[in-house]
This record gives sequence, structure tokens and C-alpha cells, in this order.
Amino acid sequence: MKKGFQRHISSVLPVMRSILESSVNVLTDRQLDLSDEAMVPSWREAYYSLVMLEKMLQQFHDLCLERDLEDIWETICELLLHPHMWLRNVSNRLVALYFATVTEACRENHEKSAGKYCLMRPSRLFLIAMSLCCQLKVQLTDDAANSLITQNLVFSICGVHSLVGQNNMDPQDFWSTVEHRDQARYLKVFHLLDSRKGRGEFASLASGFNGQNDQQNSEHYHHVLIIYLLKRMGKIALQMEAIQVKIVFDSFKSISPKILGQYEISSPNDEDGCQNYAYHMLLPLYKVSEGFAGKVIPDDVKQLAQEASETIRNTIGMQNFVQVYSQIRKNLKAKRDKRKHEEKLMAVVNPMRNAKRKLRIAAKHRANKKRKITTFRMGKWRLP
Repeated sequence: MKKGFQRHISSVLPVMRSILESSVNVLTDRQLDLSDEAMVPSWREAYYSLVMLEKMLQQFHDLCLERDLEDIWETICELLLHPHMWLRNVSNRLVALYFATVTEACRENHEKSAGKYCLMRPSRLFLIAMSLCCQLKVQLTDDAANSLITQNLVFSICGVHSLVGQNNMDPQDFWSTVEHRDQARYLKVFHLLDSRKGRGEFASLASGFNGQNDQQNSEHYHHVLIIYLLKRMGKIALQMEAIQVKIVFDSFKSISPKILGQYEISSPNDEDGCQNYAYHMLLPLYKVSEGFAGKVIPDDVKQLAQEASETIRNTIGMQNFVQVYSQIRKNLKAKRDKRKHEEKLMAVVNPMRNAKRKLRIAAKHRANKKRKITTFRMGKWRLP
């Protein structure tokens, strides 16, 4: 049966390509209401096409890295942002399969660089990582899908760090690998991650460092890309639910030995260096562990934050860990002191606004108290 089906692949792929492209093109129609995922046109056809592709690749392993499939893989990357959860999940599975296949191919053929493959270009990996960050901003329910998001996040971030760092890419070299069709997608992803500052952050990353020479740009540009992703993941973790927090902290736990193990942390204030990796990973971990997250954190999430912090500590050493941790504590204290000073000033300058702020805080405290009481009662009822 396997040999019998193989002769049909050449006729199946063009139809699949057309279906997937149609599904992507539908998303560009601004007149459609994409809030209801079940009402998005063509999602079923695209979903079952990807399921078929997944089964084909499991049977014909050599097909995965064929040049004829490169445009299909690029379309699959676009479907990582599809409104329908099923399409996002199957796209995640296929991307994970691609990464595993590339890893195996590089292990067998040491002469061929990973960067030669379609999805392994640094700009493409960076885009995949950002798309996965966007997935963290929606509701997640499937544990298997969450595990794949973590796995793909770790692989793509470590891939960007490795490939851009090894080749000493400067901003111009990095963005020159971005195809024209991907430029609009970059803008879309930046906007989804931050609707207010997304375009400005994209322009900043695309231009690289201002006021530095080309050699410094090429030496440190991969730090800027990784730091942006780590900062964004940390913010999402503190904004979203416990599931997203676990994904981010699991990712930090897996990433830290790979990107921190080869560096000596010397100055947490060095904004351009890899030293800041530890700072931006430890910042959300510190807030969750020390109770500064601004929301109720489950005990298992606190335990995971502790484990991730210990992994970073074991990687960079106790002295460097204490240095970074102290810097975080100092910066947060300075930020709190500044906020309190501004609140006192506002109470004098604008008492009406200050009164409204206090009412909002009181309402928030009442909601938190009610949530704690409800959680306690539900736990009590479940006891035998």
C-alpha cells in the first residue's frame, strides 16, 4: 500500500498547496469576522490536508526535506497564527516533525549546515518563535499541544541564538534573508504581541543598534533578538493564566543551559550582551516566587518557578546568580518607590483621579478575596 500510494504524491501535493494557500488568503480579508473560529472559511479543508500531510511524512521520511515542499512549509508557518485551534495544533505538530527531521539529518550529515534548510533560516526561526508567543496569548487547553509549543519555542530560540551567533550576522544580513511575503507577516506578529508598541519595536530591531559600529552590531545582534523574545515571554507569563506561565517557565528551564552555559555572567547592566539573558529569564521567575506577580499564583507554578531558577543558578554559578538576583530586587524596589512617589504627588495634584484609583484597587482586592474564598470552599467540598 505504501508503494502504491507513493505514485500519487506528485498529484496530491499541488491540490494540497492550493488548499493551504486559499486558507491563508482568507485571513487577509478584513471584512470577515474571525472572532468565531468555527466560522472561518476553509479551515476544515486546510486541517484535513495537514493531517494527510502529517501521515504522509510519517510514512515517507525523505519527503520532509524535499525542495518541492518548501512553499508548503512556509504556509504551515503562517498557519501557526490561524484563528482555529485545530489548525494551530496540527501546524505545531508538523513544525516539531520538521525540526526533528532536520536534527536527525544534521546528525547523519555533518557537512551540511542546519541553516541551509527552509525553516532553519534565522529570520524564519525568529518568526516561528514570535508566532508561538502569539499562541500563548489565547486560551490553551490541550496538554499535548502545550508540550509541543514548549518544544518548538525552545528549539527555535536556541536555533536563532546558535545560527545568528555563529555567523556573526549584523542586522542587514539578518533581515536580508526575510522574503518579501514575510515582511507583512512580521508586522502582523509584532502588532499581535503588542498593539501599542509593536511597530516601533519592529523598526528598532530591523535597524539594529544606533550609535554602534558594524563590528559591535554583528557581535551582539543575536543578543538583541533573544532578549526581545525572553522579555516578551516573561510579560505574557505575567499577563496570562497558569497554563501559559508553565509553558514559559518550562521553556526557560530548557533554554537556560543551552544559551547560558557557554557564557560567564559578569555585568547584569550590560544591555547589549548575553549577560542579560539571565536577567530577563529571572525577572518573571522572581516576581512569581516572591509574590510580586500581581495575581494569585498556584503552588505548582511557584514550584516550577523555583525549579527554573535553580536550573539557571546551576548553569551560571551561585555568585553570578546572586548578582543578577540582587539587581532584579534593586530595580523593582526603585520602580516601586518611584510609583509610590508619583501616587503621593497625584493625591495632592489631582485628588479626584487618586480617589478613582483607590476605588479600582479596592474592587480588585474584593475580587481577589472572593476568588480565594471560592477556591478554598471548592477544595473543602472535594475532600472525602
